[in-house]
Amino acid sequence: IYQCDWSSDVCSSDLSGLRGERPSFYGLNMGLCLPFAVGLALAFPKRKVLAIDGDGSLIIETSSLITAAEVNPPNLVAVVFDNGHYTDMGETATSRRTDLEKMAQGAGMLRTVTTRSLEEFGREAKAAFAEPAMTFIVAKVERDERPPVVGNYLHRSERAMKESFVDALRRLPDYPGRK
Repeated sequence: IYQCDWSSDVCSSDLSGLRGERPSFYGLNMGLCLPFAVGLALAFPKRKVLAIDGDGSLIIETSSLITAAEVNPPNLVAVVFDNGHYTDMGETATSRRTDLEKMAQGAGMLRTVTTRSLEEFGREAKAAFAEPAMTFIVAKVERDERPPVVGNYLHRSERAMKESFVDALRRLPDYPGRK
């Protein structure tokens, strides 16, 4: 299960093409990615939940770091792509002195890491999915133009995406509402 709030236009098209009709929810309002993912991780404790966020989005709602650390779901992997910029509004605080990993540690998260290369990221992501521990990964990335989209982009309205997501969750054998 994944939830994404990283530059919603980029995230929506790229990840939609990769995940298709599997349970996925992307393009929430900024600041809602981590709290939403924490709820999913608690609702589906036997499944890994991947939250894909951006530095600008997480900065909007940093109190979610405290909530995530407090409930500490062992099936949650949170990845924050940090390019030091909002999509169209200039630099974020991470382009200066703010360190998201240190903020997560200060909130009480035990497994945190900042990666600066694709190799490092791959190694840490693989370990995060193998271990039964909440993991917070800050992936330092360069600001770049929109990458090319591979796959089919499933463009949906917010309501249609929500309905599709809820329908996909209900089909899971471990759906909490299943009788």
